[in-house]
Formats: sequence, structure tokens, C-alpha cells
Amino acid sequence: MMVKDLKNKKIKSTRTSLTPLGWREWVFLPSYNDFKLKAKIDTGARTSSIHATNIQIYHKDNSEMVKFQIYQSDSFLNIDTRLVSYKKIKSSFGQTETRPAVHMKIQIGKETWLTEITLAQRSKLTYPMLIGRNSLNKKHIVHSHRSYLAGSNLIKI
Repeated sequence: MMVKDLKNKKIKSTRTSLTPLGWREWVFLPSYNDFKLKAKIDTGARTSSIHATNIQIYHKDNSEMVKFQIYQSDSFLNIDTRLVSYKKIKSSFGQTETRPAVHMKIQIGKETWLTEITLAQRSKLTYPMLIGRNSLNKKHIVHSHRSYLAGSNLIKI
């Protein structure tokens, strides 16, 4: 985006360096031995979600905790972490549901950051993970016609 300074008649560029992503990307979980998942990058979704099964909520040392499993093809991972909150999510079909939310460190390409992810039933969907716009932190530009710009689609799982 260009901004014209009318007083000095100069044009300044306000574009920052945004990391390009495709509409689908590999997401790694650094805290869990770089477990990898295919994810849909969806700027229409506010919240990120991950397909989780065997969800068990319990209390430990005055904290609410959650255990669950995540899958990518034949690989699975057991996760036991602190429950951050419950989020009310409105689906693209207009249905509202309440989901448990956790904080997870994710890596897409060379960038790693902590984000909030809700635990969802995504078994009927193609991608076990959805990255919503809140997780992208206005630091990425998504190319809707391209895939795997941040990492390789040659990764075998």
C-alpha cells in the first residue's frame, strides 16, 4: 500500500514484510517432537482448531487440564496440557458449539509461535488442523491458489 504525503509530495511505502503462505501448509508442533499435520489456512475462520479425540478434562493442582489425541494419517500423538478456556464457536453453517481451548506452539515454515487452538471434531474434513486469522497475527499473506509455500509438500508421513 502506498501513502501520499500531501505536504512534502512524497510517496511512502507502508507495506511490511509479510510471510507468504498457501491455502494449505504443513504445521509442526515443536513441543511434541515436531509432530506434523496438514492444515488448511483459512482467513475466514477467526479461531484455529485441531481434530482431537478421546478428550478428557480433569483437575490437577488447582488447574483445569485436558488430555486428548491428535492424528495425521497413521501417526497419532497423546497430549496432556492445561485447558486455557472454553470458546463459543459459530460454524460456517451457523451452528454454535462450545469447545475446549489450549495454547500450543506451532511452526509453519521457519516461524514458530504460541497460539490458541480449540479442540474440535474434524474427522469428516480433509485437514486435521485449521489455522484461523487470529493465529496468523497479521504477519502472513495467504495465496488462495497456491499450496505449501512455507514448507515442502514432499514431506512423507
